[in-house]
Amino acid sequence: MALIRINELIDRLLEYQPEADAAVVQKAYVWSAKLHAGSLRASGMPYLSHPLEVAEILTQLKQPADAIAAGLLHDVVEDSTATLDDLTREFGKEISRLVDGVTKIGKITPDATRIEVQAENYRKMILAMAQDVRVILIKLADRLHNMRTLEFLPEDRQRAIAQETMEIYAPIAGRLGIHWIQAQLEDLSFRHLKPDIYFRLAGQVARTREARQDYIDLVTRELEKRLQESGKDAKVSGRFKHLYSIYQKMDRQKLTFEEVHDLVAFRIMVPSIPDCYDALRVIHSFWTPVPGRIKDYIALPKHNMYRSLHTTVIGPEGERVEIQIRTTEMHAVAEYGIAAHWRYKEAGPAVSGQQEKTLEFLHHLVEFHEELKDPYHFLESLKAEVVPEEIIVFTPGGDMIELPAGATPIDFAFAIHSDIGIHAAGAKVNGRIVPLNHGLLSGDTAEIITSKIAEPSRAWLEIVKSTRAHAKIAHWISTREAEQMREMGRQVLESELLRHGKALGTLIEDGTMAQVAKRFNFSSYKLLFEAIGFGNFPARRVVTQLVPPEDLRTPTKRSKKAAKKSAKKIKKATSRKKTATLAAAADEETKPAVVIHSFNDPALLFAPCCRPLVGDEVVAVRSSEDLVEIHRADCPRGLEAHPERIIAARWADEVEGESEVAIEVIAKDMKGMLAKLSTVISSANLNIARATVHTTQEKKAIHTFNINLKHLSELQRLIKSIEKIDPVISVRRM
Repeated sequence: MALIRINELIDRLLEYQPEADAAVVQKAYVWSAKLHAGSLRASGMPYLSHPLEVAEILTQLKQPADAIAAGLLHDVVEDSTATLDDLTREFGKEISRLVDGVTKIGKITPDATRIEVQAENYRKMILAMAQDVRVILIKLADRLHNMRTLEFLPEDRQRAIAQETMEIYAPIAGRLGIHWIQAQLEDLSFRHLKPDIYFRLAGQVARTREARQDYIDLVTRELEKRLQESGKDAKVSGRFKHLYSIYQKMDRQKLTFEEVHDLVAFRIMVPSIPDCYDALRVIHSFWTPVPGRIKDYIALPKHNMYRSLHTTVIGPEGERVEIQIRTTEMHAVAEYGIAAHWRYKEAGPAVSGQQEKTLEFLHHLVEFHEELKDPYHFLESLKAEVVPEEIIVFTPGGDMIELPAGATPIDFAFAIHSDIGIHAAGAKVNGRIVPLNHGLLSGDTAEIITSKIAEPSRAWLEIVKSTRAHAKIAHWISTREAEQMREMGRQVLESELLRHGKALGTLIEDGTMAQVAKRFNFSSYKLLFEAIGFGNFPARRVVTQLVPPEDLRTPTKRSKKAAKKSAKKIKKATSRKKTATLAAAADEETKPAVVIHSFNDPALLFAPCCRPLVGDEVVAVRSSEDLVEIHRADCPRGLEAHPERIIAARWADEVEGESEVAIEVIAKDMKGMLAKLSTVISSANLNIARATVHTTQEKKAIHTFNINLKHLSELQRLIKSIEKIDPVISVRRM
């Protein structure tokens, strides 16, 4: 492919923007050429070829001069000696900001996993898009040219980049309405992800192209003739569908290539909106429409501003013919999406009301960027947000709400307002009461029934389809769990301090806890409590800051001996770089590295996140040189630890002390139920450390008991006894 020259680039810019500042583009080219001089791409081409091609793609998007200049300069900060200050000084803040936005997207955090790198890049991309959509237009142009030259990279890199492009960049191009870039990105990704299928399908399409072109000419002539006879000023064109869309249809409908009859599509351009509907009427007067295949995206535009009438008819030779009808203005939006309406003034971008609606989904992306911190969940939510099939659901007042296909009343509730979603207790669809997991359909009218005591359930995360609802629910649950862990951490620390005659409340009031929290790099003592509750920070370390060394409990001889033996085993396992699991962390004689003799062993912290009991399979996690955390073997937080910190553990034949374990009892809300449950627990000679109860709107009571236990068998017997009580619905260890 011949390399575009700078004068050609400027000529293209001036064609659609005669008043454009061509000098800044020329200057950006000179700078880019100088800074990239001597550098080559993997293809062997001069590196300058890449920014030139990126700039050329931006002219196809009819971008203004500053965006073209930023495209020419988009790699100089990352790949040369130039700095952002240099760019600001030479080209001004606007171009420097665009280059900075594109550069930040690609920066990789050292030691991050692949998912973490992807998540971080997409977070940056979302924030950049929300501030100035031109950043993502430059990034899309950059990705498109990289995909066109992908074959020069190693095969594993080809697949990784193609997968990323298919999952994120192509759908984002679609959501921004730039369908020609979406189609190219999909086809190029398809080529590298499924090369055998791609080249076989390309060959089949090529062999039928001549016959298909004849059919395009036949249908075009017939449409032009009929529309002209009805007095319509219309322009008709036909095109071949891109390969990936053909493959998708074959894969989705389990068709062979020979069974796909609509390999081509037709477009009719008319002057006005009334002409669109008149043209549809004319077409249906001589070709039979296929039921269910008429879509009015003029009355109900897509999120990305796309507007057209779609119909599928039975055309010449019995073939199905897909036709799109639109005005010239609609066509510009269909081709260039958000770029077709993005206008820039000296003060910055000015966005119309219609464009603001189009960018609503960016605001949703920013919301879950702020609320979903887990990289995996963030990426999955992003993919769900940028590739939804949409349905339209109406409020009782007639307002339209766009939702992903398969959405539920919960999605609908959160789309209206977060508070309605949080307190959703039921729903009516088309006047009929339905469950909250009811699947909504396009055209439904939905109404949400709320209750002050209703609140989200973790099960909702499996039900909802919209990113907004998922992010809001996940944020609410994580906030509530943080509150619970904060209270749990407070109780653990309070219990430890009481053993030494210290009152936690007093230490909070006099500011001591705030000082201790700051000493451990926590911004507040509440966050310190939360870390203790989650098992991420040992309460023992706090105690050592508040209790004089001489007042700390002196370990028994057995505890000292066990701690010394444990430390020796840990040191031995670490020095040999063993990847410890319950099976693999044992020493040469297959004996565990840690033997637990006492719940009061100062060298051991029993994790409050899972509260292990004698009888549970356990694993030890080295927290520091002199402290080991004991987790249940199935505890997610224990398993999240780095393998080199995990050591096998087992209980001694006799273990001193007790552990506090929480159980949850769900029962019918009946008078005297709490007393009845407390009696059963007391009859088992067990001590209740704490008890709480709250009722739900379904007239159920959820009881939580914190009980001091010595062995798992005690817990198992207690659960069986409680299950025998008639109003009890379920019992579980928390």
